[in-house]
Amino acid sequence: MRRPPCANAPSIPKQAASSATRPTQGFTVFSSPCACGASVAADCGAKPPAGRSPANPGKTRACANLFTAPNAYFDRTPGPKLARPLASKNMPESPAPPNASRPPAAPRSLFGLRSDSLTIAVVVALLLGLLLPTTAVLLYDGQKTRTTAMEDLRRDLGRATEVMALSLAEPVWQVSPDLADPMVKAQMDDPRFVSVLVVEPAASAPFLSQQRPGERGDEDLVLSQTRPIQRDGREIARLTVSMSAAPLLQAKQAEVWRTFWRSGLTLTLSLVLMLWVLQRFVLRPMTELTGAAEALAAGRLDQPLHVGGADEIARVGMAMERMRQALLSAFEALRQHNLNLEATVAQRTGELTASNAELSNALETLQKAQRELVESEKLASLGRLVAGVAHELNTPLGNALTVVSALNDRYKQLEAMLAGTTQLRRSMLEELARDTRRGQDILQRNVQKAADLVRDFKQVAIDQTADLRRDFDLAKVVEDVLVMVEPSFKHTPFVIDTELARGLVMNSYPGALGQVLTNLLMNALLHGFEGLEQGRVCVHCARLSDTEVELSVQDDGRGMDESVRRRIFDPFFTTKLGTGGSGLGMHIVHSIVTNVLGGQIEVKSSPGQGTQMLMKLPLLAPQRAAGEDSKTH
Repeated sequence: MRRPPCANAPSIPKQAASSATRPTQGFTVFSSPCACGASVAADCGAKPPAGRSPANPGKTRACANLFTAPNAYFDRTPGPKLARPLASKNMPESPAPPNASRPPAAPRSLFGLRSDSLTIAVVVALLLGLLLPTTAVLLYDGQKTRTTAMEDLRRDLGRATEVMALSLAEPVWQVSPDLADPMVKAQMDDPRFVSVLVVEPAASAPFLSQQRPGERGDEDLVLSQTRPIQRDGREIARLTVSMSAAPLLQAKQAEVWRTFWRSGLTLTLSLVLMLWVLQRFVLRPMTELTGAAEALAAGRLDQPLHVGGADEIARVGMAMERMRQALLSAFEALRQHNLNLEATVAQRTGELTASNAELSNALETLQKAQRELVESEKLASLGRLVAGVAHELNTPLGNALTVVSALNDRYKQLEAMLAGTTQLRRSMLEELARDTRRGQDILQRNVQKAADLVRDFKQVAIDQTADLRRDFDLAKVVEDVLVMVEPSFKHTPFVIDTELARGLVMNSYPGALGQVLTNLLMNALLHGFEGLEQGRVCVHCARLSDTEVELSVQDDGRGMDESVRRRIFDPFFTTKLGTGGSGLGMHIVHSIVTNVLGGQIEVKSSPGQGTQMLMKLPLLAPQRAAGEDSKTH
């Protein structure tokens, strides 16, 4: 790409544009000497082109190499941009596993290689591993080369324009285009120069105009600069120089492509060598192993496997041979075992059938016992109810009997007075009438109380046995249940307190609610206060919202630990096992609260802090299955 130097010296170095200038004989010349040893302005021995003579040979001679641009620029290495290579195609999917009864169809081949071959994978990996980084480097290098070329072009354009403006001052002053033409042509020998234009202010036509034939190319790569040509400090013309970086970029691109093709040839030879090595030392032995593995998969265990060599693949082959022998032994043992398998299976099936029958009978017995225990628990609750009613009836009936006995004595006294055995006096008659009236009042109150107790007992008994749904006041039902339960607490140091909100009308099952409350109170008496000398149970009810009420039974007894609290609602779980406890009381409570009453129950307890059974019940119980509610009051 370099232009041949002049006969006496090479082109002027880059530093010429920055060298100091000095005036001599009215001219502005460079102090930098030419490589031939003569002064650039007057002493260079370069001859002008043939057929031409200097306009003023006595004053100066122009060095033909004065405007030669520095060519060291072309020695730089950055390369131009390259087109992005096509992306490699996706590898085909691996075929399905071979069928033991029918071998699969052979996969398609590419240049004689199977599409699922390891060779293809290695080739693709190498191509991607080498081409992608190389392409990235080339793209970056091309962009960097373009940027560097434009920067150098801008710098060289400034230097060349400055040098030409200084050198063309004399030809323009002397109006000698012939003197300026060799200088410009020498500069145009540099392929980067596109055009040079010298225009005088008063002239209608340019003083000098030279342009490289052909198209200007990419305008983004062309830079132009205009500088005044001065003589004795006065502007006599304007110089416009245009330069392009396209020649340099084309040269670098050609160099990069040569490098690319050399690398491609090297890569191709390397791939061929690697393919041969893979085929010789890897693929062929692996093909033999594949055939042996397919034979094993097809059940042909009588074919021994022979793989020569002592490398890793050979060791794999020996391992497969040992596996074949082990499979032969295992299959032989399996055939021997199959001879006795049918009899063993029949025996085990009979044993399982008998065991299932026993388990089925045991399950039915257990379910029957559970139902009986539930009924017995209900009967026990009803028995406690009867005992409570009998105890409560004992007081009014005893009082009535006492009054009747007293009235009987008074009547005997009256009969004696009427018979004349005793003197009849008015005061005695008045006293007898007064005692009779008082006894009658006492008798009426006690009989009425007994009647009320019988009525309440009847209602509670009907509720618990018939399980009817009706409207009721929650506080009234709680008080009725407490009347039935209080006899169990009467001769103990434990008492029952109530905090009952009035006016909580529910449409639910009072019998089921009474059974829940009875079980909770008796559970507190039997378990919560065990080993204590005194205790208190508080029954509390209140409204939570327009549709829900809260009912709680809280004691200050022993409490329970976490393990007992988690299992308290499990069926047949009891801490009194073997001493009369069935373990169904709290299970029945949970079942009634959640299933019948449609509420929730929560246990809060810790050792030594007592226990609280907290229930949240809807004012309107959920509807039960048809036939369960025979009547609604």
